[in-house]
Amino acid sequence: MTYTGRTLGIGLMNGKPFAFYLLCSRSFPNRKAVIKGNAAYIINQTETDNPYVSYPVVRTNEMYAVVTNGLHTDFISQALVWEKPRKALVHVLDAMDYERDAYNTPRIAGIIERGSERGWLGFAGRDEFWVRSLRLKEGKAFVTATYNVDGFVELGLNGFSSAGELALEVLKLPLEHKVMAFGVTEAENRWAVEMSGRPF
Repeated sequence: MTYTGRTLGIGLMNGKPFAFYLLCSRSFPNRKAVIKGNAAYIINQTETDNPYVSYPVVRTNEMYAVVTNGLHTDFISQALVWEKPRKALVHVLDAMDYERDAYNTPRIAGIIERGSERGWLGFAGRDEFWVRSLRLKEGKAFVTATYNVDGFVELGLNGFSSAGELALEVLKLPLEHKVMAFGVTEAENRWAVEMSGRPF
């Protein structure tokens, strides 16, 4: 199996956009998830001075859902108030750049739009920076990760009918050190956000 670290994807199922986030961690596997209002958070449970291991992972508004591996979740969501998704990703990822930790961890981000078959991915690494606007494909996900994924890849997913089922499907991916997964799906008049993972 491959270790991809923080992993996220955007796609289309039954004509509706979805997004997911998968936390794989070797150094800090003891985390918990908190879903509150229009946001979801990953909270570290191990004592550390590392500022990057607790963060908002999902933030939604009326039109968009944002999924990332860090504090840039909220900044991208705020930028979407006045900017289109591509520009929001470019501006925020360029400003915040990669994480200044021992691994120079890249910042990754995904955006989906209500009622749309278009999505956006972004990546800010030490030696690589890109933002892509993508036409989503039915039953597929475009996936990027902090490690061991070259750009982004296309994956097929089994059918699901809820954000929780999506999170369970993501946990079945053959990746190392999986801790928890979040699913984001378009529901009636809102975004649904659910989490699945090992109990703490």
